Amino acid sequence: MPRRRWFGLAAAVVLATATGACSTSAGSASAQARSAALAREVAGPMAPPDTTRLPLLFVHGNLGSGDLFESQAQRFASNGYPADRIAAFDYDASSSANPPEKVFPQLDAKIQGLLKATGTKKVDLVGQAEGAELTERYLASSAARADRVAHLVSVEGSLATKPPRGVPMLAVWGIGDPTRRVPGAGNVRFLDQERARLLTSTGTFREMFRFLTGTEPFTTDITAEKGQIEISGRALLYPANAGAAKDRLEVYQLDPKTGKRLPKGLKGLFALPADGSWGPFRADGTAAYEFAVVRSGEPVHHFYYQPFRRSDRLVRLLTSRPGQEIGGGMQTGPRQTDLVVNRALEWWGDQGRASDILTVDGTNVLSPAVAPRSKLALGVYLFDRDADGISDVMAPIPAYFGIGFITGTDLHIPAGDRSVEVAVTPRGQAAHRGVLRVPAWPSDTHRVTLHFRDDG
Repeated sequence: MPRRRWFGLAAAVVLATATGACSTSAGSASAQARSAALAREVAGPMAPPDTTRLPLLFVHGNLGSGDLFESQAQRFASNGYPADRIAAFDYDASSSANPPEKVFPQLDAKIQGLLKATGTKKVDLVGQAEGAELTERYLASSAARADRVAHLVSVEGSLATKPPRGVPMLAVWGIGDPTRRVPGAGNVRFLDQERARLLTSTGTFREMFRFLTGTEPFTTDITAEKGQIEISGRALLYPANAGAAKDRLEVYQLDPKTGKRLPKGLKGLFALPADGSWGPFRADGTAAYEFAVVRSGEPVHHFYYQPFRRSDRLVRLLTSRPGQEIGGGMQTGPRQTDLVVNRALEWWGDQGRASDILTVDGTNVLSPAVAPRSKLALGVYLFDRDADGISDVMAPIPAYFGIGFITGTDLHIPAGDRSVEVAVTPRGQAAHRGVLRVPAWPSDTHRVTLHFRDDG
């Protein structure tokens, strides 16, 4: 029945990656695991930790959350930024009608907490889209607030006519009017990049690093971290981004061939506080993990990730209460599996050979109609729309296509004692193909979200 849901590496590594990409479907998981393990043997941070770096705080835009900055945070960490000096500010960005002034006290508290924890006097701010406008208005509102910020980076969203209160500023522009600029600020342009791609690209990272540090980065890659890593984050009620208070989080290590939990695979158990924060837990950067958000009387929400490679403090488990989810009507039932597939990079289904290929058990769900480049979709909702066992992946589901940054299509995924294989070939590049296998959970009692990397 329906349940309403609102909803540089060594050449050996290159060879191993290529071998994994060319392997058969049955062997691709083990090949990818061997490639990842080899990468960790020969790779490591390209720069030692530098405790002179100022804390770096990311502020997202509408319908966003802190995990949009995950790949850039890991690039900064690969270049010597200590992990505890990179943070994200989550706030209710569910509507552009929310007055920014209501958010300022929360941002005050976040900045002051970072300053206290690191013993520094200033932070650097990075604002994305509507978050860029918010940070500009925040700095303009008070000399004391501006005095706590050393640099401001505005990514695709500046409305400023000058750097607010003289805070040094970099404006990064993407697709659109090539004459846009903030007088008195640094202005750089990537005219082929949309909103999310602009935020996550290596070009934007390089410009941010140069501006914030005055030096060139050692690398624009995300380098694998040797030894064990630490993973932490927040479980949030999306899109309001309130903490999933009183829920329980269970973390399991998985068999990558099946997506099922390993014997003795429980690696973390957390009672979530009011802000939904959890961790850190010690992890293997080459392993696959499941994060299960559990609340009595509600479906269990399972989250699956590709191996993390290095420590990550910006994991965001975006869940919701029944009847309050985005989208308003994923059909559920004991004989079908529903999936949400997310990536912090726009899904393209209409760009010919440069299109993304997203397959579920071999069926590509990104048709030109479902994922046109202009849609800017970051999330794909997949379920049997009429619970009739019939799929129609050539057309979008209007209720989802009409919402910003998401899309959806009609796909019947049989539930049962089996695994569902979800594979992504980003921008048509077979060498960067990624695969996640997950249990075929029945959707009346389980929700499933998969998170793929945005850097290929």
